[in-house]
Amino acid sequence: MALSVAKYEIDGDKVFAIVAKDARRKKGEAELETHNKYIDIQLVLDGVDEMGWMAKSLCKETSIEYDPKNDIQFFKDRPDVWMKTTAGMFAIFFPEDAHLPLISDGEVHKVIVKIAVHQE
Repeated sequence: MALSVAKYEIDGDKVFAIVAKDARRKKGEAELETHNKYIDIQLVLDGVDEMGWMAKSLCKETSIEYDPKNDIQFFKDRPDVWMKTTAGMFAIFFPEDAHLPLISDGEVHKVIVKIAVHQE
């Protein structure tokens, strides 16, 4: 699929998509992340993204406090579940879901659709 790496506005800050091509990370090199303002829909276009998941309520080891400007917080906890997400598959993460994307043996090309939780 030939989508260029960029941010695509759909409905301003309420709904937008980010097309990314990211290098691989290993399970021990990355941390769980959460978002308070947005739901993430992560669609893999090419490659394999083995995404980790854990309930945010179970996260105990904060790595980086919540950054409201970038809507992100990081945790050192390890995921309870790993999901092998291949091209054409997607995962949806809500604010109560801590997730760890981009675990792969190669480059991952994907679309992340961000949907505001409280739309006005």
